[in-house]
Amino acid sequence: MKVLAFGELLWDVIDGKEHIGGAPFNCAAHLARMGADSALVSALGEDERGTMALREVRRLGIRTDFLCMRAGMPTGIVDVHLDGQGKPSYEIREGSAWDRIQLNEEQMTAINRESWDIAVFGTLAQRTDENIRVLQQLIKAAEPAEVFFDVNLRLDYFSKKIIEDSLNMTTILKLNDEEVSVLSGVLFGGGLTELDFCKKVEEKWHIHTTVLTRGGDGSSVYQSGRFIHIPAVEVSVIDTVGAGDSFSAAFLYGYFQTGDVERSARFASLVSSFVASKSGAVPLYDERTRNALKKIIRR
Repeated sequence: MKVLAFGELLWDVIDGKEHIGGAPFNCAAHLARMGADSALVSALGEDERGTMALREVRRLGIRTDFLCMRAGMPTGIVDVHLDGQGKPSYEIREGSAWDRIQLNEEQMTAINRESWDIAVFGTLAQRTDENIRVLQQLIKAAEPAEVFFDVNLRLDYFSKKIIEDSLNMTTILKLNDEEVSVLSGVLFGGGLTELDFCKKVEEKWHIHTTVLTRGGDGSSVYQSGRFIHIPAVEVSVIDTVGAGDSFSAAFLYGYFQTGDVERSARFASLVSSFVASKSGAVPLYDERTRNALKKIIRR
């Protein structure tokens, strides 16, 4: 399984402690841990945080072929604030290196020569026109079998055009229950149930699978008129930073291995619940999670 993830690579600052993060990075890291050939397209500053981030990317087994270093731009930082339930809010610093992702001709040619199973992206890294152009060129060059769009709305860093252009590239969509409400308004004027939203997305953009997450209330998957609900795995939540990204990774890995959206969502629920029970976005898996991964691979 070969995956190409595009977007932000940064440091989350939680209670004064820095954790490597960014949704595409988190997803790529979990996929690498599960056994995928996982590459990240992003940018770092030529600074101490950039050096440390590059070290972490390599340590976690993510390919660095398509990372660029931006002189004079800082490595990204996000100040994360957790509420009493471990739910985060964000202060995202602008003008960071990942706002100016670049791929040279040699890198784009290399991407075109490889056979990619999945490309992964979200909205946040599309807050600059430069990144939007690079993303569109990347998808065209990679020609992946599947394109996974994790909406991942952050603050006001999105627009109707960004969402619609993203959906035009998408084959598998993932979003949470709050994002369903927001995008129902942005795209269709509001007032849609989750099921109606999934149906309209399928009809208008030919997206074959839509995944909805609801935190402690579980998740649902819509595919070909079938709407399946998966209960959450109960855990004591420490923080939910990165839990959604681990869900994305586990769902994609399970779907690639089995082609079964229900089994994939159950596996994703287990992995994301485990991540929410630990500090940090990419904790080492416990025995239960490793055993679930082995079963998915055997299938």
